Amino acid sequence: MVQQFKVLINGEWKDSSTGEKLDIVNPATGEIIGQAPKCSEIEVNEAVAAAAKAAPAWAGMPMSERSKLLLASSRLIMENIEELAKLETLEQGSPIRKTMNFDVPLCAEQLEYFAGTARAIKGETLPVGPWCLSSTVREPLGVVGLITPWNFPALMVIWKLGAALVTGNTCIVKPPSTAPLTTLKLGEIMMEAGIPAGVVNVITGPGSQVGEALVQHPDVAKIGFTGDTATGKRIMKLASDTVKQVGLELGGKNAFVVLEDADVDAAVEGAIFGGFFNSGQVCAAASRFYIHESVYDEFADKYVKAAKKLKYGDTMNMETVIGPVAYKAHRDTVESYIESAKKDGATLLLGGKRPTTKETKNGYFVAPTIFGDCNNNMKMMREEIFGPVVGLAKFKTNEEVVELVNDSPFGLSASVWTKNARLGITLANQIKAGTVWINEHLIIFCETPWGGCKESGWGKDLSTMVFDEYTKVKHIYVDLNEGPEKPWYGILK
Repeated sequence: MVQQFKVLINGEWKDSSTGEKLDIVNPATGEIIGQAPKCSEIEVNEAVAAAAKAAPAWAGMPMSERSKLLLASSRLIMENIEELAKLETLEQGSPIRKTMNFDVPLCAEQLEYFAGTARAIKGETLPVGPWCLSSTVREPLGVVGLITPWNFPALMVIWKLGAALVTGNTCIVKPPSTAPLTTLKLGEIMMEAGIPAGVVNVITGPGSQVGEALVQHPDVAKIGFTGDTATGKRIMKLASDTVKQVGLELGGKNAFVVLEDADVDAAVEGAIFGGFFNSGQVCAAASRFYIHESVYDEFADKYVKAAKKLKYGDTMNMETVIGPVAYKAHRDTVESYIESAKKDGATLLLGGKRPTTKETKNGYFVAPTIFGDCNNNMKMMREEIFGPVVGLAKFKTNEEVVELVNDSPFGLSASVWTKNARLGITLANQIKAGTVWINEHLIIFCETPWGGCKESGWGKDLSTMVFDEYTKVKHIYVDLNEGPEKPWYGILK
């Protein structure tokens, strides 16, 4: 029997006014595992009204109390780790090994981080002069809309929701249509933790209807969005009508640079994780590799051998490390890039075919795929594939590789692999990206800011910088002079 889910509005679980449903499909098997309401503008309006009503009391609550509620939510997440991990695996396809050991624990950890660091937020006293007290305070924005992606359904919600809540905002979350179930469970957990009705609302439905209605609503002060660049551009246009703030964490086409003095074995290990973690469905995934010509053959050989060992198949098996991509249409898109690379003359070194084992034949699996002899003119080296497909290219000089890395419309992340720390830092300073790792790739901590430049968006998630995204600075000036006369009044006399 297919499990039925409802949306969360003003502390109540509701069906949609349309009566329509979204089928939630397990990408590992192609089977429908649940149904969620297909909401409309009616539910958007109800959720915004509930959030607006709850906003004054939530903003007026002491920071310490909001922090305690986030900590309570964190504890409940860990108490429900098995259910959350299973839901994420079933709806998104990430192996249970990953959701149990990475996604869900990190959700709890991030709420702990936001709860602790937010209590250190402070304003400033400005040294204008002895005749006044001039200071700044931080205030919540109000009602915030959060539109989250399908590649990390739970984690991406917590990245935004935790920071927005602890700073005093009320929220409407629009999770991905293909994978909304963990978000609904997180909403339930936060209600159980004691977060008041209307502070967290979760509505499900198509982005073209629910997402756009949320972006255009005049009572929504900000949209926090993680997703593809085309949708981000659409959100920018729609949000401009009400001049609302927009935070955009968009696509990436991330470079992985191996210099001639690099530890090749270490670089290969980093390339396995950077290229194939979450089946390559990571905005920061390494997808275009630039290998110095002197170590290219060694790197390519070792990389292919290591990738062959990756186990894909049953996502409920703790030994499985590679799951399917998230939905059928996306698998077809990824496979179109594989065919494009072949036509453009890239050399197929591994994969390139759809797995047809008993465990994979009904799911949306793409085997880890590696192409060699690539160049920056190829479509697969310029566009975000968002799957387990990578391309290797040679370079001769450091000056050349910096040009190759920066020859992209994206600027999310990159990595440089070298034993020369000075050289690594020098190249990192020349690369146009929000994050550059040296001898590492795809490592993101609560304490480190995350966000890119160019068509990878703007704004930051995580670190203390995220609190700037969900607060506004107000200046307060208090005159300390006695009497009505001020020195500058004489200008008009």
